[in-house]
Amino acid sequence: MTPRRFTPEQIARLLGCRVANVRRHWPPLRKALAQEGLGDPHTTIAALATIATEVPDFAPIDEYGGESYYRRMYEGRADLGNTRPGDGVRFHGRGFIQLTGRANYRGYGRRLGVPLERQPDLALDPAVAARILAAYMRDHNVAVLARRGDWQGVRRAVNGGLNGWDRFHACVQKLEQAATAGAPH
Repeated sequence: MTPRRFTPEQIARLLGCRVANVRRHWPPLRKALAQEGLGDPHTTIAALATIATEVPDFAPIDEYGGESYYRRMYEGRADLGNTRPGDGVRFHGRGFIQLTGRANYRGYGRRLGVPLERQPDLALDPAVAARILAAYMRDHNVAVLARRGDWQGVRRAVNGGLNGWDRFHACVQKLEQAATAGAPH
């Protein structure tokens, strides 16, 4: 793959999302990835396919589900650091990768110098969400997996399983094809 960049228009066409969202969010995402040393073509494809799977309209979002869902899925989950009453709702998924759990909000808040634990909605800010995605990908060795072509490994590293695999894999294939066809990226 050549190191040229995907254009926002090409990303939107390949991933089926609104070009306005890609124009708005891709520059800070690309910057955050570069700051974490993740600007190579394979990791870029991993990031784009992850975003297209987690937030199909290419914008940071609140996790789907609502309060009863968040309570059922996350309340009392010590593995997520949700040890206080209300943590399940307060620390539900947000952003480009659906950061979840008090421990992750605390850890990524400290790492990025952002008060995420006190203000979880900051994970919805596009610039913060981009930095979280890039830091998370670095911390979970996504670049190594992507460079090896271990796309299931990439999905597991981000999602913990293969939830959304069909969408993710289809996006990877489209992006790889565009990259190897010499299309600008």
